[in-house]
Amino acid sequence: MKKLFDSSLGRDFWNYRLGQVVSLLGDSCSNIALAWWILDKTGSAAAMSSVLAPAMVTRIFLMPLFGPIADKYSRKKLIVFADLWRFVFTLLLAFMVYSGSYSTPVVIVLFMLISMGSAMFSAAAGGIIPQIVAREHLQAANQQTHAISSFAGIIGGILGGVIVSTIGPLGAFVFDGVSYLIAAISTSRIKADTTPVREPASETIHPMRAWLQELVGGFRMLFKIPVLFWICVVAMFMNLSLSPLGVILPVLAKESRNMPPWFLGALESSISAGAIIGAMSFGYLQKYLKTSLIVILALAMMGVGVMILPWVPNAALPLSVLFWVGIASTWANIPIGTQVSLSVPDAYRSRIGSIMSFMCTGISPLGVAAAGLLISNLGLTTSLVFMGGFLVLLTPLMFLIPKYQDFMTASPKEAGEFFDTHYEGVFGEA
Repeated sequence: MKKLFDSSLGRDFWNYRLGQVVSLLGDSCSNIALAWWILDKTGSAAAMSSVLAPAMVTRIFLMPLFGPIADKYSRKKLIVFADLWRFVFTLLLAFMVYSGSYSTPVVIVLFMLISMGSAMFSAAAGGIIPQIVAREHLQAANQQTHAISSFAGIIGGILGGVIVSTIGPLGAFVFDGVSYLIAAISTSRIKADTTPVREPASETIHPMRAWLQELVGGFRMLFKIPVLFWICVVAMFMNLSLSPLGVILPVLAKESRNMPPWFLGALESSISAGAIIGAMSFGYLQKYLKTSLIVILALAMMGVGVMILPWVPNAALPLSVLFWVGIASTWANIPIGTQVSLSVPDAYRSRIGSIMSFMCTGISPLGVAAAGLLISNLGLTTSLVFMGGFLVLLTPLMFLIPKYQDFMTASPKEAGEFFDTHYEGVFGEA
């Protein structure tokens, strides 16, 4: 079992990670506040979908556009800018609550603007960890990232439920805004040079043309690496099957179980608590199972958990099921994220990472947008059974991905050479 806090990862890692933990606390509070605020004002799951889906589309489609920027400029500075951007627009959302006004179109626009900052953050964050920790500590850093982020999710879920129950959505939005400011200050304390190491660009190429070439080149590279491309394709449909959960969980808590906001916070905290156990136990599990098999097992566990969620009675058992789902999600995400970080050169890491995120989640907004229709036409129970069953059916497709097992079981040294060995010259083409 790994420790929850590993001081050997260095000061830069913890300046970055602890700042983001505060931000994640704020996000957890804000997510609960937004769902409760919209349901209070409209009583409609469809209205919540109409807010969440455009914001998700904004973040997903901007991430690959920001990837070339994050492969050129200091990732630390881009993350600080993104956090300050989100600080401003989250406080504007808080002002709407304070003034007592509610307009779905205005909320949609503000949430889309916040998502623009999230897209910039995600593009830069995908490449910063390998720059601030040693290569041999990368899996440990990823485990710490999942564990600490999940710890923030637990506290954030509880804190968000309490704040919304006692103070209301205003307090949660203000806390979220301030958390972005704290995260920006903490990240600015990183000492390492986080500007990607790359060949100097030709001065004769217009910056916009150079950006476009790098963006297109990133997609071209990913298409020429079948193991990553097909992981993204399978993950895209898996994420589609899970994406309605963001709408369904608030409806399950407020409308189906008639519970107060703290119960929604507890549901989200249960996922995070499971993710901590998953992160801490992953190294132990690797001693007995191949990494490629762990991912398959974890995905199947997630699908089964979603399927049985509506059938479990009372309040305690749904928390247990989501705890199970949290463990499984971490067991799936840690090894894939680690292998990608080890195998992709620094100068391409943000582009490849943001394009992979774009592909993995590109059609997820359809699931969010359709969540209200699913609940209205199929009911909560049938919707969850359909979602979980679809994920279970997709899981065996991972075994059909070319070189999947070789990639997932490669050592850190083998992973660093994996693409040069199997897809020679792919990173020299863009």
